[in-house]
Amino acid sequence: MKETTIKHLELIHNVINRLSHKSFLVKSWSITAITALIAFGIDKEDYRIFLIGFPITIIFWYLDSQYLWLEKVFRKLYDGVRNKEVKSMSMDISDYKIKVNKWVIFKRPTILPIYLFEIILLIFCVLYFKCIQI
Repeated sequence: MKETTIKHLELIHNVINRLSHKSFLVKSWSITAITALIAFGIDKEDYRIFLIGFPITIIFWYLDSQYLWLEKVFRKLYDGVRNKEVKSMSMDISDYKIKVNKWVIFKRPTILPIYLFEIILLIFCVLYFKCIQI
């Protein structure tokens, strides 16, 4: 392999690593935010506080899916560079965006259980504290 190809692969690999790290941070921030919100809601014993968690969870779910989708797109670019389908030092991912279905990413096993659990937990908290207030 030529030295420029190796350097190109290293650049793409660095982008993939950064995207993977961002995805991890989004998951950790989501868990932290929902945990803090649930603790606050339990302290105040008001089910309406838990309702704030639904859009927060969906936003984090979307962000995490976007990072994973971009990571997969850059992996396709990486394979394209390895197979000599991409011109030297190009970081253009427009051809590869079509090859990775964005909506399938939402249901990936690395994403779905976390956010689904958060939503189920919020539903449980809303129902529990709403019944207490009645």
